[in-house]
Amino acid sequence: MKMDQTTNQTVRWTKQDWILLVVNAVIFGVIFLLFNHQLPDVVGSHYNIRGEQDGTMAKSSMWLVYAGIGIALPVFLSVIRNVDPRRENYARFSGYYMLIRWTVSLFIHGAFVLMILQNLDYDLPFVNIVIGGLGVMWMIIGNRMGQVRSNFFVGIKTPWAISDENNWRRTHRIGARLWFIAGVLMLLGACLLPAKWLVAVLGVGIVVSVVIPYLYSYLLYAGAKRKS
Repeated sequence: MKMDQTTNQTVRWTKQDWILLVVNAVIFGVIFLLFNHQLPDVVGSHYNIRGEQDGTMAKSSMWLVYAGIGIALPVFLSVIRNVDPRRENYARFSGYYMLIRWTVSLFIHGAFVLMILQNLDYDLPFVNIVIGGLGVMWMIIGNRMGQVRSNFFVGIKTPWAISDENNWRRTHRIGARLWFIAGVLMLLGACLLPAKWLVAVLGVGIVVSVVIPYLYSYLLYAGAKRKS
């Protein structure tokens, strides 16, 4: 794949990156101030598909994990562009890349708030809310996935797509539709089914959005190889 002369350029930290960092830090700070004094010293940290607690950690550790995932992860996603050999391509889908970071950030905050409420004994359908939230995130990310240009960190990174621009483009076009469909399935399942069935819904969503695009990318490669 031919690369242009901008390959070695660094992707600059932008105003939008600062806004994302500050907003994530503020959300974390507000949630910490609202709930820290209400939580016990040891909190539930892991839940099974039925929403039952099966793991604990110290409250202080939970806040550190939350800060690392809710604040540091979006920053990491902002910086990681600079070590991608194809970093010049990020300028071609910068708006979508920012959408991904906002969507993931808000989902993370929502998931930690749900975990906190679970520890405070709120009677909510936590599993359904999480799967429904995943469905919404899948729909948002999938809706514009066709805009992603070839890179090593974002998108459906099969070896055949990375090595062939046409394969990448066609794989992400079909992947965009499949991610959106998988998101709709997860959202509908969360709204209509009891929690015990949602592991199956999640499994179907993963097959639709991950396995099928991977196989499709390989079939494109195999077909092109036969013609060559």
